[in-house]
Amino acid sequence: MASATIHLAIAKKYLENHKELNYEKVIAGTLYPDATKDSEKTHYTEAYRGKDNLSHVRSKVNLYKFLNENKSLDDFKIGWFLHLVTDYLFFEECFTEEYLLNTSYNDFCRDLYFAYDHLNLYLTQKYRISKDDYKDYPSEYYQGLPYEKCILSKETVDAFINRVSNINLDKYIKKIQKKQGNIKP
Repeated sequence: MASATIHLAIAKKYLENHKELNYEKVIAGTLYPDATKDSEKTHYTEAYRGKDNLSHVRSKVNLYKFLNENKSLDDFKIGWFLHLVTDYLFFEECFTEEYLLNTSYNDFCRDLYFAYDHLNLYLTQKYRISKDDYKDYPSEYYQGLPYEKCILSKETVDAFINRVSNINLDKYIKKIQKKQGNIKP
């Protein structure tokens, strides 16, 4: 449940090191899971997600199920998989368990979307994201507002973008398949 802008920043940085991939297809795949009507299906969301905020947000994505249904990843599916990896790690790495357990889901969503609104402009400028990057899903575009202090600092988000965009997806896929479930890289 990272923002579209965070997803695009990660995809663009990933593509810098993987020039053999088709830019437009990876970008389209990156935006696809959140742009569809049935995002629970495109995220391979668990049917029962728990009652507390922590288990609810951390069961949003099932990487192993995605890989089981998609044995071969074309450029679009690489973008889709990168989106799912981002969402999985976003809740694992950007928020503490204590914060997620002690914050109601409604308060968390309010604070999260406030952060997205106030990070988008910064991220769009830093990672050279343009409206053209949203051409397959124009309704996902939102320029954002000037940065304000929020639950996600610029430094946290930049470090997260750098880390996720540098994951060796081939090795990570093997690790997920071996565990037969979500696991950190």
